Amino acid sequence: MKKLVRDKVPDIAGDKAEFDVLSNDDYRTSLRDKLVEEAKEVKISDTRANLVEELGDLEEVMRAILDDASITYEEMDSIRQSKVMQRGKFEEKYVMTFEDNKED
Repeated sequence: MKKLVRDKVPDIAGDKAEFDVLSNDDYRTSLRDKLVEEAKEVKISDTRANLVEELGDLEEVMRAILDDASITYEEMDSIRQSKVMQRGKFEEKYVMTFEDNKED
Protein backbone atom coordinates (compact mmCIF):
# COMPACT_ATOMS: atom_id res chain seq x y z
CA MET A 1 0.00 0.00 0.00
CA LYS A 2 1.19 3.51 -0.79
CA LYS A 3 -0.06 6.72 0.79
CA LEU A 4 0.82 10.28 -0.18
CA VAL A 5 2.27 12.06 2.84
CA ARG A 6 3.42 15.58 3.65
CA ASP A 7 7.01 16.57 2.83
CA LYS A 8 8.38 16.42 6.38
CA VAL A 9 6.99 12.97 7.24
CA PRO A 10 10.10 11.09 5.99
CA ASP A 11 12.29 13.14 8.38
CA ILE A 12 9.82 12.63 11.22
CA ALA A 13 9.52 8.88 10.62
CA GLY A 14 13.24 8.32 10.20
CA ASP A 15 14.10 4.66 9.73
CA LYS A 16 10.62 3.48 10.82
CA ALA A 17 9.21 3.59 7.28
CA GLU A 18 10.26 3.49 3.65
CA PHE A 19 9.45 6.20 1.14
CA ASP A 20 9.51 6.50 -2.65
CA VAL A 21 9.14 9.55 -4.88
CA LEU A 22 6.22 9.41 -7.29
CA SER A 23 6.29 10.15 -10.99
CA ASN A 24 4.34 13.24 -12.04
CA ASP A 25 1.40 11.16 -13.29
CA ASP A 26 1.26 9.06 -10.13
CA TYR A 27 1.56 12.22 -8.04
CA ARG A 28 -1.47 13.75 -9.79
CA THR A 29 -3.48 10.60 -9.24
CA SER A 30 -2.38 10.38 -5.61
CA LEU A 31 -3.31 14.02 -4.99
CA ARG A 32 -6.83 13.41 -6.25
CA ASP A 33 -7.10 10.26 -4.13
CA LYS A 34 -5.87 12.27 -1.15
CA LEU A 35 -8.49 14.95 -1.86
CA VAL A 36 -11.24 12.33 -1.64
CA GLU A 37 -9.68 10.88 1.54
CA GLU A 38 -9.57 14.31 3.19
CA ALA A 39 -13.14 15.10 2.07
CA LYS A 40 -14.31 11.87 3.73
CA GLU A 41 -12.53 12.92 6.92
CA VAL A 42 -14.31 16.28 6.77
CA LYS A 43 -17.62 14.43 6.37
CA ILE A 44 -17.14 12.35 9.51
CA SER A 45 -15.68 15.13 11.68
CA ASP A 46 -17.64 15.17 14.91
CA THR A 47 -16.14 18.15 16.71
CA ARG A 48 -15.47 21.71 15.65
CA ALA A 49 -11.74 21.29 16.34
CA ASN A 50 -11.58 18.16 14.20
CA LEU A 51 -13.57 19.85 11.43
CA VAL A 52 -11.16 22.81 11.40
CA GLU A 53 -8.17 20.45 11.22
CA GLU A 54 -9.63 18.36 8.42
CA LEU A 55 -10.69 21.41 6.41
CA GLY A 56 -7.11 22.67 6.69
CA ASP A 57 -5.83 19.33 5.39
CA LEU A 58 -8.35 19.46 2.56
CA GLU A 59 -7.22 22.95 1.58
CA GLU A 60 -3.55 21.91 1.66
CA VAL A 61 -4.27 19.11 -0.81
CA MET A 62 -6.35 21.47 -2.93
CA ARG A 63 -3.49 23.97 -3.04
CA ALA A 64 -1.08 21.19 -4.06
CA ILE A 65 -3.39 20.27 -6.93
CA LEU A 66 -3.60 23.91 -8.00
CA ASP A 67 0.18 24.25 -7.87
CA ASP A 68 0.73 21.04 -9.83
CA ALA A 69 -1.70 22.22 -12.52
CA SER A 70 -0.17 25.73 -12.61
CA ILE A 71 -3.45 27.26 -11.47
CA THR A 72 -3.30 30.17 -9.07
CA TYR A 73 -5.56 30.29 -6.04
CA GLU A 74 -6.81 33.64 -7.36
CA GLU A 75 -7.74 32.08 -10.72
CA MET A 76 -9.73 29.36 -9.00
CA ASP A 77 -11.35 31.85 -6.63
CA SER A 78 -12.34 34.07 -9.56
CA ILE A 79 -14.20 31.12 -11.10
CA ARG A 80 -15.79 30.38 -7.71
CA GLN A 81 -16.97 33.99 -7.40
CA SER A 82 -18.38 33.89 -10.93
CA LYS A 83 -20.42 30.82 -10.01
CA VAL A 84 -21.64 32.56 -6.88
CA MET A 85 -22.88 35.45 -9.03
CA GLN A 86 -24.56 33.10 -11.55
CA ARG A 87 -25.91 30.38 -9.24
CA GLY A 88 -25.57 31.69 -5.70
CA LYS A 89 -24.01 30.14 -2.60
CA PHE A 90 -25.28 27.37 -0.35
CA GLU A 91 -26.67 29.64 2.39
CA GLU A 92 -30.38 28.94 1.85
CA LYS A 93 -29.93 25.19 2.44
CA TYR A 94 -31.94 24.19 -0.63
CA VAL A 95 -31.91 20.59 -1.75
CA MET A 96 -33.22 19.39 -5.09
CA THR A 97 -35.58 16.46 -4.94
CA PHE A 98 -36.00 13.84 -7.61
CA GLU A 99 -38.73 11.29 -8.11
CA ASP A 100 -37.55 7.73 -8.00
CA ASN A 101 -38.55 6.33 -11.39
CA LYS A 102 -37.82 2.75 -10.45
CA GLU A 103 -40.73 0.36 -10.65
CA ASP A 104 -41.06 -1.86 -7.58
